[in-house]
Amino acid sequence: MPKIIEAIYEEGVIKPLKPLSLPSKKLVLYIEERRFSDLVDELELEAREDVEEGIKAIRRGDHESGS
Repeated sequence: MPKIIEAIYEEGVIKPLKPLSLPSKKLVLYIEERRFSDLVDELELEAREDVEEGIKAIRRGDHESGS
């Protein structure tokens, strides 16, 4: 059964919030779970950036002509 360990990622290092009772050099796997709301926020930001870039391209005249 997996064991969940709370930790903070800081300056390139994952730091457990509590001491671990693991033997030295024990292999530990990190699996990031993300909340759906975080994914939606990220997608909205990317979509907004894409739209803004498209608008800038149109204003610069980079868009394809309709003919």
